[in-house]
Amino acid sequence: MNCNIINDVHGVMVKHSGEILNMEFQPCRSEEVRKVRIAKKKVAKEAKQYKWIKTEPEPRNITWKGSMPHYDEVQTPLDLFRMFITEDILSNIVDQTNLNAMRKKNLALKLSLEELRRFLGVQMLMSILKLPAVRMYWENGIRYSPVADTISRDRFISLRSFFHICDDTLMIPKGEVGHDKLFKIGRLYDAFRENLKKIDPEEIQSIDEQMIPFKGRIGFRQYLKDKPHSWGVKVFTRAGISGIVYDIEIYTGKGAVEISELGQGTDVVLRLVENPPRFMNFKLFFDNFYTGIDLIHKFRVEHGIESCGTIRSNRMRGAVLDTNANMKKKGRGSVDFRFERHSEVSVVKWYDNKPVHLASSYCSVTPIDKCQRWDGITRKYVEVDRPRIVRDYNKSMGGVDLDEMFLELYRTDIRSKKWYMRIVNSLLELSYYVNQRDMRLYKATYRRIFQALP
Repeated sequence: MNCNIINDVHGVMVKHSGEILNMEFQPCRSEEVRKVRIAKKKVAKEAKQYKWIKTEPEPRNITWKGSMPHYDEVQTPLDLFRMFITEDILSNIVDQTNLNAMRKKNLALKLSLEELRRFLGVQMLMSILKLPAVRMYWENGIRYSPVADTISRDRFISLRSFFHICDDTLMIPKGEVGHDKLFKIGRLYDAFRENLKKIDPEEIQSIDEQMIPFKGRIGFRQYLKDKPHSWGVKVFTRAGISGIVYDIEIYTGKGAVEISELGQGTDVVLRLVENPPRFMNFKLFFDNFYTGIDLIHKFRVEHGIESCGTIRSNRMRGAVLDTNANMKKKGRGSVDFRFERHSEVSVVKWYDNKPVHLASSYCSVTPIDKCQRWDGITRKYVEVDRPRIVRDYNKSMGGVDLDEMFLELYRTDIRSKKWYMRIVNSLLELSYYVNQRDMRLYKATYRRIFQALP
């Protein structure tokens, strides 16, 4: 049998008796490979715009131009709570809760504004003094008077059952244009975000994810393995180094918000920093999900914000640093760095147990200090050289985690199948915790005043 095999660009063909037969069409290049090559060419083209040199940035004046509240500006805890949960919000909850009870059970709930305040106060007490079951606050023998004397057990359960924020008849059905996944908490959520922006921001802030724990049925439930509560609703959060939250954004899944060419992480950061005053030399920190050379440059030029964060190696915009093998031979604490004059961005690679990449608009390697690290071979702590950019990042990145830790101490653990009740409780808990910073300032300031008295 006389036949020849011809390798075609688009597949394999067999030539038999002068005729070409297409035996099977199997493309050599898949669509995924083609997209990867296009992306690599785009990255290589963009990298040519950056000229990296091995030097450190020249010192600049990055002194913060803002100030923290003075003692005469500090408000009481009740004033702060009313700043977040206004009378309009409470009145709306009263109306919608009464309406919900009438629609579902044809029941005249007769909830008043004063009773709603007592209901929220009781929930706050339950988050401080926790019992295994809600009914135990009213049981004989372990009865807790501040709760039991404020509201009856059946009334409390009834209010939780009918608690509502919006009119469900106005909700656009799922699948139709304009459907809002957060409609059930929309009015409270929007008002709460606007009120968060009224807090005086501090110099050092960070952006990270938080989790509102929830394992029930919900379309945008997420799983983050490194969080204390792995399952729940993911919230992008901007917080200060003291743990005070300045803005939040609830993640409702893919497609909820249009993603620009900059990427999802960059879009989230830009939305969360729309409010702070510009060109005040705030310091903003974030992890490698958000960090990019273009983002750091954009913050410095357009917002006047100095930023720093860990960065993925494929986002370095052509910056070539020492290899992992060479740095491993040099030992722990070895470092390599580059600087780009046009964007004024520094990138640093530091080797500890493994390499880590960081980028910043205001700091680089020097001054180098020492840090304690555990050595698994000698079974003792050893001193390792640490660049300034690593020190600043480790010191300043924990604001969101600190806030999550404080919220966990006073989290409302009342079980509910309603996903929006979990979010509502978390917003209320945030409003409780915001008091802590101003009250610490209040007490510290007046302590100094009393000590100065004759």
